[in-house]
Amino acid sequence: MIKRIPELVGRWPLILLGSLTLLLFIGVVTVRESYRGWRVDQEIRALESQADELEGRNKRLMEIAQALESPERMEVEARKRLGMQMPGEQVVVLEGLSATGSWQSQLQLDVVQEAPEVVRSNPEQWLYYFFKPHQL
Repeated sequence: MIKRIPELVGRWPLILLGSLTLLLFIGVVTVRESYRGWRVDQEIRALESQADELEGRNKRLMEIAQALESPERMEVEARKRLGMQMPGEQVVVLEGLSATGSWQSQLQLDVVQEAPEVVRSNPEQWLYYFFKPHQL
């Protein structure tokens, strides 16, 4: 029995080194998996917020689609886009002005002054494109 104690004492650093190696390996694996779980949680939160945003957008689009299907809105669009008119009405066209309506609001029309179109040669267009983009 006394002979066995020196054998254990001689192997003690080897056992300690093996235990520390195993503990280090388990620690690295644990940290790696914890980090991976944290990243998955972050991705889930991002996707949930994106899904909420898309649901809100879908709801707004459904409301707009319902508003566009109303008879009043169809009449406005027929007048504006197709140039239709009710019997007995007269259409007045103003040169140089155009009426643009917001498709989200049924009664709101803005009058916008049209900018005159400037005709430039191809080299002038490239010059303006590279050196004067704010004037295009």
